[in-house]
Order: sequence, then C-alpha cells, then structure tokens
Amino acid sequence: MQQPLISDQDRAQLKRTFRKDLTGDVNLRLFTQKPSPVTIPGRECPHCPQTQQLMEELLALSPKLHLETIDFYRQPQAARDCGIARIPAILLGNNGGSRVKFYGIPSGYELSTIVEGIKTISRGVSPLSTATRKKLRQVNHAVHIQVFVTPSCSFCPGQALLAHAFALDCPQITADVIEIQGFPALVQTYEVRAVPLTVINEYSRFTGAVTEEQLLEKVLQAGVRNAQGDNDGTD
Repeated sequence: MQQPLISDQDRAQLKRTFRKDLTGDVNLRLFTQKPSPVTIPGRECPHCPQTQQLMEELLALSPKLHLETIDFYRQPQAARDCGIARIPAILLGNNGGSRVKFYGIPSGYELSTIVEGIKTISRGVSPLSTATRKKLRQVNHAVHIQVFVTPSCSFCPGQALLAHAFALDCPQITADVIEIQGFPALVQTYEVRAVPLTVINEYSRFTGAVTEEQLLEKVLQAGVRNAQGDNDGTD
C-alpha cells in the first residue's frame, strides 16, 4: 500500500478549505509518463509517479476538481499543443488554457502554489489589484515568465502565485513555475544559485520575491510595444 503524500492533518484542512472556497469546477491536466517495465535512456522521470499520486490525493478532496492525465511520450501532439517541454507538468485551467504551468512535484511549500491557483480559478476572481489588471491590458507582445523554486523555500510560493495570477489575467502572458530539483539541466542553463529566481523572456532576471508593482514593471517592459515595435514599458 502506498504511503500517502498528504498527511491526514493537511488532508482534513484542505478538504475544509476546498469546501469553503471552491465555487466553480477546476480542470487540471497532468503530463506524465506511464509506468513501463522497460526504461528508455533519456526518458527517465523519477518524480512522475509521486506527482501523479499527489494530484490524485488532491483530486479526492473535492468533487469540483477534475484531472486529465496525459502521457507525454504516447500523446506528443497534446504536449506540443499545450507547450509542454518536460515532465512532470501540471496545467491549471480553466480560462488560463495552457498559460499556467507547474513543472515538477508540488511538494513542501509548493503545494500551496497549486492549492491557491485552484482557489483563484474556481472563484474566477483575480488576486491582483484593479490598477495592475488595468495596466496589464497594455500588454500586446508575448511575455514568458519562469519562476524557479524549491519545496523548502518559504518565499517561493508568493512569487509563483504572482506569476500565475499575471498569466490568468492576461492572455499574452505565460507563467511556468519550475521546481528545480527535478530539472538539473535547467538549473545549469539558467545558472540558478538562489530561489526564487524569475526570468522574463529569457533576458530579464532577478532573484528573490518582489512586489506586485515590481513584477508589473518588468512585465510591461517586456510586453508593451508601440507601433514601431519598441518597448514602452511604464506608461
């Protein structure tokens, strides 16, 4: 028998939270790798089984949660359509489509990133200020936010949730939260030395948690273009 990943105490608390806070249904998609007796080099996914178990335990806590499990290698077109480049990957719907992603297993502090995202989507109410939401309407160029996190970082969920909120509010923004323990190659590529590390459109990067206003400024710099194609990030 599998050992539960969510403790009895946390399970009871989450069940109460979902019962109180969820109003609409929430669709989740898990891109993973189905178990196979043969290990194919280059296709190892040590965190896939645990991530699936965790998501299924979460799913059991509310009838408003729905999970679709997709095999990354057997359904490659589905992965491409959603912009999934690695596994395990969790997509949070509903209107966010494929813009709100979590790569890796959302354990430790990062479980709250998934839980709070579920609550936001279910309520259909943005956690962002009215001023921020108004300014995000200026974004007319694709913005890709990546937030690198670890399960033991207490500051990471706030930054992850902020990035996801921006993506949920603006169709031009995609936000990926990446749990670095499962992706050492990315850690090397992006030279991740401390978390949370936020990278916007590959060229703007900063370490540590920032305020909503600070992230908005960076997003506008990357995502607002005038008619000549130049950035116009603060008006």
